Amino acid sequence: MKKCDIIIPIYNSPEWVKMCVYAVFKNTPNEVIGKVILMNDNSDKVTCNCIENLRKKYPEKIEVYKNEENLGFIKNVNKGFKQTNAEYVLLLNTDCLLSTNTIPKLIEHVEKNNKIGLICPISSNAANISLDIFENYSYMQMNDLLYRNFKGQCFDACTVVGNCLLITRECLEKVGDLDEIYGMGYGDETDYQFKAHSKGFEAKVAIDTYVFHKSEVSFGTSKEKQQRVDANRKIFFDRWGKEYNERMAIYEKNDPIKYIKENLKIEKKPEPDVLFFLPDIVQTAGGVHIVVDIVNYLNINGVFANILTERMHKYDEIMIFSPTFMKNINQIKPKCIVGTVYPSMYFCSAIGKHFNIPVINFMQGYEPCFENGRPYEWAELACKSSQNILAISNFLKDKCKNNFDKEATVIPNGINTDLLFNNEVSTSETKRITMVLRDNYAKGDFILTEILKQLTLLKYKLEINVVHMTDVLFPINNNPDVTINKIKGPITRKQISALLNSSDIYIDSSLMEGFGLTALEAMAAGAVPIMSESFGIGEYAKDSVNGFIIKEVNNSDKYIEKVEELLTNEDLLRNMKQEAQKTALEFDFDKKVDMYIDYFRNVKIEDVKLTEFEEKEIQKWIVDEQNIFNKKQPETTIDVNPYVSKKRKLYIRFLGLFPKSLKTKVKNFLRKLINE
Repeated sequence: MKKCDIIIPIYNSPEWVKMCVYAVFKNTPNEVIGKVILMNDNSDKVTCNCIENLRKKYPEKIEVYKNEENLGFIKNVNKGFKQTNAEYVLLLNTDCLLSTNTIPKLIEHVEKNNKIGLICPISSNAANISLDIFENYSYMQMNDLLYRNFKGQCFDACTVVGNCLLITRECLEKVGDLDEIYGMGYGDETDYQFKAHSKGFEAKVAIDTYVFHKSEVSFGTSKEKQQRVDANRKIFFDRWGKEYNERMAIYEKNDPIKYIKENLKIEKKPEPDVLFFLPDIVQTAGGVHIVVDIVNYLNINGVFANILTERMHKYDEIMIFSPTFMKNINQIKPKCIVGTVYPSMYFCSAIGKHFNIPVINFMQGYEPCFENGRPYEWAELACKSSQNILAISNFLKDKCKNNFDKEATVIPNGINTDLLFNNEVSTSETKRITMVLRDNYAKGDFILTEILKQLTLLKYKLEINVVHMTDVLFPINNNPDVTINKIKGPITRKQISALLNSSDIYIDSSLMEGFGLTALEAMAAGAVPIMSESFGIGEYAKDSVNGFIIKEVNNSDKYIEKVEELLTNEDLLRNMKQEAQKTALEFDFDKKVDMYIDYFRNVKIEDVKLTEFEEKEIQKWIVDEQNIFNKKQPETTIDVNPYVSKKRKLYIRFLGLFPKSLKTKVKNFLRKLINE
């Protein structure tokens, strides 16, 4: 079989680099892949670490080339061209995700018409060949939809796009490189297309193939960028203006996007294999990030997953699907429903009953202890009445069994080790410590602030990163050898990764963790965690081996003792870092995705047995199925910046589904939960 080399030009944005490479290997037959060439254009340290981790993960296919200075997109790609020798070459942006058999489908078009020199798919963001992801769909479902409707069809391209562009070897050899007159980029691939036309090649758009494209992840947006675009447009139109206008006139009469919209047939409602219910998608909630990650990666693997939500807040992480809003719940037909916190289980039970599908309680924390234990019965009944429980730690599984006589399946939390694993060894005399204040008594903020004060009294050179969600009056620091970096949250996961990558020690005094994800992320990044003995951390933490576990959780002196032990013993610090990173590799998120796939493909409807008293008590919390499906849902609003006012009101529309007597209690709980 003819092979395709894949060139991925990289400048920063490691989170996209990881997902892009992951999608390449998941959605392309191995026999089609020649080389995956990662062209590192002098990226930052976090990205370089990510690239090295990916090279180690896929050693037989990945080749890495690094520029010692930033050359820009065009020169970087041209260097990549020189490393290829396959029959086909795919130029792929880091923020572009391949779908099932993208490359084989593009090759199939070319082999039916040997005049084709360049061909690209439809994507979510690609100038005049853009098609937005439909609500309730993922990009993979969009690909399936187009393939079912338009298999084997392609259109003449007015302008191809370089985010995902297949070039034949013959075209590459006759046309040559991208023209470096276009500087850092924009217009270069269109110029290349018109040169190819002049040499007898055709350029096509495959309308049976769809990929996800975020757009401008590396370039960003700025006045300078717009000036570059304007200058490059002038170069292009001075060269090709007449030919372009002629082709555009023909293209407008045969527009592939217009053709798709006019001829697309959707035979049935979207049927997500997995539907998670999150009342709000918001940046500040760690559990939300985990759910979004699971949904993203399930979709890349061809398991159609989505999130049912009421409100979409400002969210700065990757989402490769379009959520389903409550008002459109009748427009989908899920195969299973997943509750993400105990109040949502009553709601999910009603959905499960309506569709006759399995209901899953995704337990990320020991919920009866939430809110200082006030909602214990509410959370206990949610657990006892759950058909299926999916827990993130054996601690939670044991609690379900011992306290509530409920069996749970465990899939331990995973971390993206490709992004976090730190390949560099710090030689700095100044040691860096990171901690996060989460504005939550149960997370031990009061202990962390006391630890912070005691750190300023030590006689060591320290740089302390303190992430804080609300305004905090920090302890007074009179020590010139200690620097405190106050970082106002919420911050992105990329930012926290960068902080952990630069740290030697991570301190966490939380009193309640279902798993304790950040401490494990710190391990991957090469920071030794000093952790309170808090619930689920025993899943990975080994005292005095890969970190320190503090049993006297509210005694700040015990944390300081371990800090000093690490600061005064370089060998101990180095050895514990190495052990911590070994542990972290066992929890690579890629491995956990396979476990989720297997779980959701085999989950079934299960009988629930409750005592007579529990049956009576649970009636107080039951959500009326009729309220969900027969009641007109209010219009969903999008809060683009929910952090501007501390006094903002949070309206949770699914409150209307609960009895009036419970509205205040549910509302207060959710307000605090989401703010945390």
